[in-house]
Amino acid sequence: MNTIQLSIEELLFSFYSEGLFEQGISIKEAYFPTLQDAELKLMLEIASRSLLAKDMIKEVDNQYKLKDEFAAYIHILNYAEGTIKASKHQSDLNGEASISFHYKNGEVYLHKLLYDNQIHSISKLPEEGILSVISRFFNFPALEKQGEVILQLKSEEFEELLEDVSQSHSFSESIVQKWISKKGESASILAFLHDLSDRNGKMDSLVSLAYDSENNPDLTDLYFLIPGKNECWLATRDNSLDLNIQRANEASIKQLFVTNKILSA
Repeated sequence: MNTIQLSIEELLFSFYSEGLFEQGISIKEAYFPTLQDAELKLMLEIASRSLLAKDMIKEVDNQYKLKDEFAAYIHILNYAEGTIKASKHQSDLNGEASISFHYKNGEVYLHKLLYDNQIHSISKLPEEGILSVISRFFNFPALEKQGEVILQLKSEEFEELLEDVSQSHSFSESIVQKWISKKGESASILAFLHDLSDRNGKMDSLVSLAYDSENNPDLTDLYFLIPGKNECWLATRDNSLDLNIQRANEASIKQLFVTNKILSA
């Protein structure tokens, strides 16, 4: 895995040096909104020295620019064909963490934030490394190759179920009876209902985005993940936008990346 790690200041310099001024301005406004021009100039000079020490920049016409082998790592953050973003709740359900897979021209880059979002880590991934990164991020148990749908829910039923479990501090017997009377009783369904209730309906996710000619994102697919006591549950939508619930499995997760032509079928 080829990886670069940049501080916010180094990332800002990298955007400017590559002529990606809109991205650079966005970083500046997000992290340094009150920075004056003279202060910005000094910050960029310090960042350039730091990148020199990392042997990541070169001098071109009396200006420092990223070396060619690192430029693609920056440009992928500005423009990609698509992105798959993995997000999860912390164990206390208060904070969140995420990683993103950006892809373009058959190449995939993993982007994640480290140290309280102060360091950007960007890695060029081989195809065979993608599923292992996903598994580590979500802390999956050993994934089965294939999954079997244990429960089907209409979109409005799923919203109703989430409302039931989010409003109750404990999964009451009345809620259990309500849903097994609708959907049937099995050990898997009961386990799923209890696991969803334990998280108050809060779910992790895999979101697939594509970009139009003006670089605006468009949601193309969405998977929900519910880590449980013994299983991790996966909720996917069919063509009618109804939900299919199954155990997280290699084939279903791989399909999201195959559909986006990131992984080979």
